Amino acid sequence: MDGTSKPADKKAKDNSEAQAVNVLSNLRPQHLTDALLLNPINADAPGTFYVQSEFFESEKDPARTDSNKRVVRGYYFLDELVVTADKSARLARRFWFDRIGGIHLARLQSFDEKGVLANDVTYGAVTKFGAEGNVFLPGKISLTRPHDQYKITISYQTPESLTLDHEYPADAFVLPNKWNLPEVDLDEKKNPQPKN
Repeated sequence: MDGTSKPADKKAKDNSEAQAVNVLSNLRPQHLTDALLLNPINADAPGTFYVQSEFFESEKDPARTDSNKRVVRGYYFLDELVVTADKSARLARRFWFDRIGGIHLARLQSFDEKGVLANDVTYGAVTKFGAEGNVFLPGKISLTRPHDQYKITISYQTPESLTLDHEYPADAFVLPNKWNLPEVDLDEKKNPQPKN
């Protein structure tokens, strides 16, 4: 604070920080892993079926960032429908496949049991990863959770510098207790002590 802020400004800042902490408390690791490691489709799963359709959307031209020109982009939809107990069907996932420059996954929307949008993941342009350049992945991934009120974006600034398929030593993921802190085994079953 520089001493010139008004008390109302401090209250607004405190409120904004509290909202940010509240939103981040909704972040769960599985939200990220679900966005990065997709569950495959299974056309043979009982009670699950897929429908293909086509969709066109007007978007700002990505080639002309200094212009307000718009382009119409075509997508293929692959909708994953799940049969419910009352023999109706609900939309579980919607895959958006971009048709420009080849077909690639551009977006994945996941819906809960009530049909409410739970996850909305967009996948940026596919780029070469690793020094060899033989792995192609999205260079930017954005995850939106509307009901948890947050959006997070992962961007790879230099994907060509990533090391892929690296072998790690067996102790790379072992956390040694160098300070001899008390250790608690969270998997150990606790037996209640008998009362005298």
